[in-house]
Amino acid sequence: MKRVVFASGKGGTGKTTLTALVARLISAERSIVLADCDVEAANLPIALGADAISCEPFAGGAKAQIDPAACRGCGACQTVCRFEAIGAAEDFFRNHVFRIDQWACEGCGVCVPACPDGAIRMEPSQAGEACRAETPIGPMAFGRLVPGEDLSGKLVTEVRMQADSMAESQGAELLLIDGPPGVGCPAIASITNTDLLVAVTEPTLSGEHDLMRLVSLARRLDVPVTVVLNKADLSESGARRIRARVQDEGLELMAEVPYDTGIACTLIAQGASTDGIAPASADAVAAVVRWLAERIG
Repeated sequence: MKRVVFASGKGGTGKTTLTALVARLISAERSIVLADCDVEAANLPIALGADAISCEPFAGGAKAQIDPAACRGCGACQTVCRFEAIGAAEDFFRNHVFRIDQWACEGCGVCVPACPDGAIRMEPSQAGEACRAETPIGPMAFGRLVPGEDLSGKLVTEVRMQADSMAESQGAELLLIDGPPGVGCPAIASITNTDLLVAVTEPTLSGEHDLMRLVSLARRLDVPVTVVLNKADLSESGARRIRARVQDEGLELMAEVPYDTGIACTLIAQGASTDGIAPASADAVAAVVRWLAERIG
């Protein structure tokens, strides 16, 4: 089984859209499994009309909890908290109880030994969930991170493990991964141990800059890179810069996809082909599929 990840150094390049279109076309010829590793905003399930069949909780770090019955309002915990997560409860003047803001608590635990009455304990929290789903073109794994949590890289790893398990059990030939934008922990977890990175960029200065950050990361992880220039006709000067930079870096520009509102309409209709897309866009997406078929077997 081959693992191909679609990623971008920045958001808004059309990475998920391209992943969905390529997945629809390539699924007609080979068995695939999909993984959406953008756990902070998983949109591939929406683009492919996924139906979740199971979701498992993903544990986060422990956070402090105050037992109101044991708290006598001395304020020792508030004094030692560096994150200003502890404050007086709304009914403090009546019950003399402090409370902990779960959004601000970093789970450091320094307040636990500071409490002279033993009223504070560390409780495990749920950072998100890892889900399995069915789509019209194959099974999918994706994740949902709880807002404010910071374990996105670990949740991405869990999504990858579930996708690998599904692919092995079904004998899939290809695992297509929709990676998160950027080059942080989630991107590293998405790209690691893959056979190819398809870097999706756009003809802008920020697109060029973040493309090179992504290429640098892939080289550190020893993952081959190829480039797709999306919305290529929105800026001719920007497109020229991207082409020149790709050539200077010794990379291959596998396709240039023009801006086409018909692509979004096709995804909304959940069509299995590129019939609703302009010929130039359809040819570009088909070129990506042919390239993958030729290069990864």
